[in-house]
This record gives sequence, C-alpha cells and structure tokens, in this order.
Amino acid sequence: MARLGFNLMAVEELYGGRFGGLLEAAALADRMGVDLLALPDHVTMSERTHRERIAAGFPYPLDTNWFEPLIALAAVAGVTERARLGTNVLIAPIRPAVLLAKQLATLDVICGGRLDVGLGVGWQEEEYRVSERAFEGRFGILEEQVAVCRALWGGGPAAHTGRRVDFTDLHSVPVPVQGADLRLSFGFNPTPRAVERIVRHGLGWWGQPMPLDGVREAIAAIRAECERVGRDPGSITVTVATTLVAHGQTAEEAGAMPVLEEAQALWEAGADCVIVHPLAFVQSAEELPDFLQPLLDARDAHTASQTTLS
Repeated sequence: MARLGFNLMAVEELYGGRFGGLLEAAALADRMGVDLLALPDHVTMSERTHRERIAAGFPYPLDTNWFEPLIALAAVAGVTERARLGTNVLIAPIRPAVLLAKQLATLDVICGGRLDVGLGVGWQEEEYRVSERAFEGRFGILEEQVAVCRALWGGGPAAHTGRRVDFTDLHSVPVPVQGADLRLSFGFNPTPRAVERIVRHGLGWWGQPMPLDGVREAIAAIRAECERVGRDPGSITVTVATTLVAHGQTAEEAGAMPVLEEAQALWEAGADCVIVHPLAFVQSAEELPDFLQPLLDARDAHTASQTTLS
C-alpha cells in the first residue's frame, strides 16, 4: 500500500513563523489523510559548513528553524490522531544510547504507538565535536544504539554487551507502545556497506532526495541483499523524499520535476512511502489543501492499481 509523507520542516513560515503554524499544518495533513509527518534533525550548524553545503545544493538558509524533532513531534502528537510521526533523519550518535532509547520510547507512548524513526549519522564533524561525541566510528555507534534500544524496549531486566555500552539488569520505563518492534530505519546513502547494514538489522531505508535511477538501483540492491541472506524483501520498507528546492525558489525556477509526477514515479519505482515538502509549491497556508489533495488521490490510485495487479 502506497503511503504519503509530509515534511514539516520550516512549514511554520507559511503561518507567519509561529510554531503553532507547524501544528496547524500537521493537524490539517492528518485530517486529510496524510500517512506520515516528519521532521529532520540538526543540533547545530556552523557558518563554514553551511556555506559549503549551500554551494552543493543544501536547501535551507542558516536562520531556518531546526526544531529538536523529538520534542516538536511530541507537540505534533497532541494535535493529530492517525498519521505516523517520523524523523528524517535523527542524528542518533550525538545522543547517548540509553537516553535515545528513553526519548524514543517516551515519544511512542505520547503518540500512542505511531512513531517511525529514521536514524542517520549526519555529515558535520563540528556537530559531533560540540556535542562531545566521537565522529569517527559513528556508523558502528549507531548499530550499537539500535541493539541497546531493542534490549531496553523489551522490558527489564535488560542486558547488553557491546564495544561501548554494557549492562546486565537495567530497567527503562516506559517501554514503547510498539515494544521492541518500534519501527526503525537507516537513512544512509545506499552504498553496498549501507545496504548490508540495513538488511542485516532488518530495518527500513529512508532515502534522501536523489534521481529516480538512483532510487531504483538502491531498491534493487536491497532486494538482492535480502535474497542473498534469506530475508523477506517485503520486510524492508522504503521511504524516499521528493526533490528539495532551494529556499526561496519555486520548483519551476529550479527546474524540478512537478511534485505529483515525481511522487508517482517514486511509488512506481518501488517506494512504500514518498515524503513531500510544500515550500517550493505553495505560497500560503491556504494553498496547502490544494497541494496535498492531488498527491493523496495519486497515492490512492497507485494503491488501487497494485491491488488489482495482485
């Protein structure tokens, strides 16, 4: 079944910059039937790094709000009822493993078991340094964090022995509504090593915007790795985002594919969920329903066509 996600990043700008506007947008999307409401993550951003990334196509100005996603999504939980809530993606290794487990479990309880977590490692070495965390070895740290979370979410007494964390009789309450099966995904560039990690841990893949051919190749690689190790390819969900246009540009100015056309192509390529971002396509909050409805109709049409084929 196809799903539609909505990236809430900076959407408050359509509401005069009020955080309450982000909540209004989330509530609207939830009522209309959007499946996933997501926020990205950065704790800090250096001017030097930002200049480098802007030159490479990073879409957000330096003064864009980066709300801490777990706190912001707790607020979103209070104004929504059905949409799942997600991070796209949370820079997990800058957070201690047991604290991460507690934060995610708490948020899953707050939202009634609607949490989907995309986990990543980021790209800013400075962000790690000022967070007093090691940049080197961050992929291994993330893998161990997943193991720690799974152990603690199963209920106590929990035990884990790893390279960086070990314990034998810990209790961490509350446990998630989803328990140890709380939905986790890796938001990695789909290198062969990353694909192996995704499949070995049995997690989903949250892909950043990339050309359609890249999405198709990544999905094919994930399916091939599943077959190699005897894992059901259907157990690895794929969530991808449509093109992010530079802040202040329209999609037409950037030469971006129309969002409806791109979303349809991504579902056809094998994505389970497609995340869209409205700022390049709407100028006001009043335009959001007309932005979302055709996408929801296309989602439903794709799901119906796949049901007919099966």
